[in-house]
Amino acid sequence: MNMYNKGSGLALFTIIFLSISNFVNAQYYPHNDSINYKENYRGQYHFSPRSEWMNDINGLVYQGGKYHMIYQWGNKIRHGGYATSHDLLHWKDQGVALIPQNSFLPPDAKRNVSGNEVYSGSAVVVSGETAMKITGSEKEAIIAIYTGTGKGTCLAWSNNNGKTWQDYQGNPVGNLTDDAIPRDPCVFWHEPSSKWILAIYENGTTFYGSSDLIQWDYLSNINFGYECPDMFQLPLDGDENNMKWVLLDANGSYLVGEFDGTTFRKDESQQTFMMDVGPDFYAAQTFPMGNLPNNDPRIIQIAWMDHWNGGIGEIVWERNATFPVSLGLKTLNEQIRITRNPINEISTIYENTKVWDSQLIKVGTNLLKGVHSKKFELSLEFDLTGSTALNLGIKVANRYIIYDLYNKTLLSNELLPDDANHISIKLLVDWGQLEVFGNEGTFSYTQQFAFSPDHDNIELFSDGDIQLISMEFHELARTW
Repeated sequence: MNMYNKGSGLALFTIIFLSISNFVNAQYYPHNDSINYKENYRGQYHFSPRSEWMNDINGLVYQGGKYHMIYQWGNKIRHGGYATSHDLLHWKDQGVALIPQNSFLPPDAKRNVSGNEVYSGSAVVVSGETAMKITGSEKEAIIAIYTGTGKGTCLAWSNNNGKTWQDYQGNPVGNLTDDAIPRDPCVFWHEPSSKWILAIYENGTTFYGSSDLIQWDYLSNINFGYECPDMFQLPLDGDENNMKWVLLDANGSYLVGEFDGTTFRKDESQQTFMMDVGPDFYAAQTFPMGNLPNNDPRIIQIAWMDHWNGGIGEIVWERNATFPVSLGLKTLNEQIRITRNPINEISTIYENTKVWDSQLIKVGTNLLKGVHSKKFELSLEFDLTGSTALNLGIKVANRYIIYDLYNKTLLSNELLPDDANHISIKLLVDWGQLEVFGNEGTFSYTQQFAFSPDHDNIELFSDGDIQLISMEFHELARTW
């Protein structure tokens, strides 16, 4: 949870309380159902709340046959907004699950969690004895772990698939605070040591251990990170016998190393990198390891698509989430790098596909002439060998995405050709969202951008000859 409150507020909320007392799945539902998700800049396949402000992703879990997302909601006072999905693509805004004591919602919105505000955290799924201690039942439950400002690390729970949420009566369970520091607990199960691990923003990142999510013991500290830690394990270069731990912070900085259940140790030769070089990537969170259905081994990540940059003029709502990506680790130039790639499920919303084979692109050639869209995926691969071009670019409405062949940069950030002297670029473009991935996800760039609402033109251009290896265009279906 970023301490700054730079949201502009919404005129809509002068009327939000006039006739809004609806409930969805027993959550408080402070939204006007007439909102149709067709406002200027509203992402058509990126999640955003129906109305009001959102920021950090605070809990991602799969439970009860669906994916659950808790996120910070509310400009003046942070709450726990809540959404669900059956496929990670079509999200339903279920209203507000976690309502703090200082809520600005009407009195009939039950204040159901500890603390003045709900600051960032995470979520896990438990059952049996652990569930019994927290919920009073051994039934499987979602446990949200959050910072209740003025309290500390707190628990909230639901054992009816997210329909209702309750506060743990013994809150806080740790990290006592009079304000909001320490904050942002990330909890995961560490199988080798058979305990829960809590990583929290506290003098860098501090680790605690627990057998029951209630009693937490200090483990260690590392001088790394600012806000919203996340931590997980990934195979290096696809080798499941060579697993590495990744620790990241809200800004997208990450370390790669080893974790023994007590201490995180960065690999000595490993540098600190940013997993995304765009201006609007913050507070990314992943589904807990082993939590996905059908033994899906992926680490799937969703981030807040902003970095306190003032927005793009959204009306009715403010801010949104990134498109879900699958994470990986790849050795690149003797360093281990995070890879981010849109989840494969995106192919299920492809429409109006167009494919181009290998050919030489010359000055003045626009292979995308006649292609119009405001929501699409575009994948390209180029061979730079023998190219006479200095700049290669895609223009989307009023936005230029340029690769500089001389400096080897995409959007002014380094993207080196691979061993075959090729570069690959993938764009996700939505009504107000731009995500760019390069060279199998080793490059990632996230930006909110005010694409001209009335323009849907796309152009591929270069200032010299360059060899196109392949290009695919996919219109993406609206997911609302």
